[in-house]
Amino acid sequence: MDNDDSGAGRIRIAPGYATLQLAAALRAVSDHPDPHVRANGATKARQWEQVMVGMFTGAIAIGSRTPLDGAPAWVTPDVVKGGFATGDFKAGGPLQGHELATLAAAGMAPAPAARRWLNARLLTDEGLASLYALLDSGCYEINVPEEGALLVVAWLTRHGKLEQAREVLDAIAPWFDRLRFYPVPAAQPRRFGERVFLAPVSAAVSALQKRQGDGNQRILAQRAAVRLRLPLYDRVLRLFLDSVEGAPPSIDIGADGAWRDPASGKFRIAGGWPCRLYPAGWRERGEALLREWQANAVAARKDDSLAELCGYLHLCVTEPAALSGRDVGRIRLILGRYISKRGLPGSAQLAALRSAQARQVAAAPYHLLAGVLAERLRAVAQDGGLDDPAPLGVPVTVAEAASLGEDAGAPIPAVLLAKLDRCSIESVPVLVERGVIGSAEVLAGVLPQLSAAINGAALAEPSLKQLYGALYQAFRRRRSLLLQNLQSQVRIGELPWVAAVNAQRQQDVAPRTLARRTLDELALLALTSFPQTAIPNPLIQELNTLADNAGLDLPLVEELAADIFMGTFGHKFANVAAHASAMLDDSLYCHYYGIDAAVRAQLRELAQRRDGSAATRANADGLTGLCEARAGVRSGFGTVINNAMVIEQQQILTTHNLAALVARLDLDGELQAHYERMAQQCFTWICRNQHNALNAWPGDPRAIRNAAYAWRQMVFFLSMTAAATHADFIAWAHSHLAQESPRLRQRLAPALAGLELAAAGRSLDDPASLASGARRLLAYAKGPHWMAVA
Repeated sequence: MDNDDSGAGRIRIAPGYATLQLAAALRAVSDHPDPHVRANGATKARQWEQVMVGMFTGAIAIGSRTPLDGAPAWVTPDVVKGGFATGDFKAGGPLQGHELATLAAAGMAPAPAARRWLNARLLTDEGLASLYALLDSGCYEINVPEEGALLVVAWLTRHGKLEQAREVLDAIAPWFDRLRFYPVPAAQPRRFGERVFLAPVSAAVSALQKRQGDGNQRILAQRAAVRLRLPLYDRVLRLFLDSVEGAPPSIDIGADGAWRDPASGKFRIAGGWPCRLYPAGWRERGEALLREWQANAVAARKDDSLAELCGYLHLCVTEPAALSGRDVGRIRLILGRYISKRGLPGSAQLAALRSAQARQVAAAPYHLLAGVLAERLRAVAQDGGLDDPAPLGVPVTVAEAASLGEDAGAPIPAVLLAKLDRCSIESVPVLVERGVIGSAEVLAGVLPQLSAAINGAALAEPSLKQLYGALYQAFRRRRSLLLQNLQSQVRIGELPWVAAVNAQRQQDVAPRTLARRTLDELALLALTSFPQTAIPNPLIQELNTLADNAGLDLPLVEELAADIFMGTFGHKFANVAAHASAMLDDSLYCHYYGIDAAVRAQLRELAQRRDGSAATRANADGLTGLCEARAGVRSGFGTVINNAMVIEQQQILTTHNLAALVARLDLDGELQAHYERMAQQCFTWICRNQHNALNAWPGDPRAIRNAAYAWRQMVFFLSMTAAATHADFIAWAHSHLAQESPRLRQRLAPALAGLELAAAGRSLDDPASLASGARRLLAYAKGPHWMAVA
């Protein structure tokens, strides 16, 4: 394999994954009933076709941080699932709406060279003045980092930093014909501060529009029945009762409550017969009811009693002689069942029933109220969050009610107001407490908003601070590439215009203090709120950024992908593992995972090799060899399960950042009161996770992997408590597990037995321990996993 990073085609990856993704997209196009899903599938199919063509021709270097031939690292590529570049540029492609509007205003056609003109015009006096106005107002959106480049040039020019502006232009000018280096105009400025939101207002509008479009056919049918069909039914029935000779028909209900004769199976009907008497005006009343029936189209079914009566009514009005004795008997039965069940028309029994039904349908349907709430939201800036959702939740106004044909004052239901939670602007802890942020992954998704403000705190000039915040968030939306050979993702400082902004930073104590305080708070929040979840890579990225701004050396390691692991770790992994083993020396964690004195000594030796590239390579290779020995497999390209087993051993040795966060941020004192509760939360989550897996797919490798990760977190937190707590926790875990199903107890009992042995200081690798059935819960195994067959 040629790993030179100098040209296209230098890294070859098997196209199997891309082929599967293309096949899945094509299946969606041909088979899925939803037209939106089919359209999305067609887009994905085109993207994966581009990926495969680029892979086979060498135009796309999959696995490189510069996958597109001739494009510098700062150009944002279009990236699909798995980190595959499609060959397109995120800031390129067809002209967008605001670009076409600018061309139309200038009387220009959207020619192939239009984007070059759109970029170049902003370097004229008039163009720079328009950029200055955007900087002053903040009314712009930067969706891709490139879209902020000319705003940076304008700021530098305005402040007399012409040489720096020229350097940025030298880097981006060759791309004027292909990329957008200007922002999208916006109605309101985007704010950056210590409060965040999960989704923009436009997302809530879309969700409400979907609810509005779906409606609720059952409720609509019920309303139509109560308001139109049932009153008509009552009047038709009264009309037929007026034609009865004798007492009104009824069902002779037996003492046992039976409506039918047990011998014949027929209804026992008593009373007179209809269609014997036709009072004056009876036919005219019948004709009016038939016209109402036809005009309102109230017949939902052709086999219901009202439809039958109206059919008979038509005969009575037009050709009464055509009624047979069987027809009259059927009418009599319908009248008798109606009266016996509901009461006579005009009776208190029927009035009470109809009143209760009217109350049931009086409230405005949710889909109409969803439309009201969506319309209120349209008056708010669509790309931001909501400072105060409360005014949007007031009852339906008179004007709104008039447009709906409903009564005013209807409250907006809580289920609809809950759709505003994701766009409510609040502090991160409050959103976590409310459950709006429900996982570490979601937490990582909102942190760029917070980090944007903190990272920009060292910029004194307000417009530059605002611009940096927009650039930072846009950069964090950049999708990661699939990389090989320990290459790093492109960093924000590599963008020429961002580097120019960074040069304007003031080295002040206050921004560092803010970054450190935020770093500590977020680390505590992630660990205590989602203790069962390994710190995800996006969250690691944000924590690293905060640490950099705080001037703190925080050694965090990313989760590596097994399918592209090349059989070696970066040198920082060995250092982190050595520090973690020193912190956990002779602890429950070390006993459970077999990190004995010899392993700890080997890790200490690796940590001492810090100087020189040769020592760094030995450091990394030494950790790889240790992990391979512990996993009992060799790693390398193509052996995915072996790679996964080796990576898991690295995660065990490094504690996947738990030790680094606790030690380097000095969080142990604040966490002591929470460790046992966090361990219990992990165990409870594992039980729930495995319960669901047993009901769905007992051998689900993803469920086993997630359980093993949560178990590792649990063992770490428990190791940070006093030894006496271990026995209490194990007793609690046994009690908790005893309440679960026998299958779940059987599945988790070996892992819990292993924890109990480790707490007693015994090795899980001893033959006696293995013979007892105790097992170490790991995510992967050479053969069938013991949890998959339990």
